[in-house]
Amino acid sequence: MKVFVKLYAAFRQHHPGPNRSIPLEVQLPEGAVAADLAPVLSLPAGLLKSVFINNAAATPDTPLCEGDQVGLFPPVVGGQR
Repeated sequence: MKVFVKLYAAFRQHHPGPNRSIPLEVQLPEGAVAADLAPVLSLPAGLLKSVFINNAAATPDTPLCEGDQVGLFPPVVGGQR
């Protein structure tokens, strides 16, 4: 199945194209979950923390479907105290 993946924050450096804002088309086997994208995209092991599928919050173990729009985020810190 084909899904479309947008990488955010530090993950953007793993986007192979010159325009890192364009989603990547990724082929996965049926039954794949969001976490299966990390090794396919060479993301650092264990750093996938936040996932959005079709603009809704999800978890790394959420199953994917054909045509899903996926946003992947590493851990994010910061803000005011």
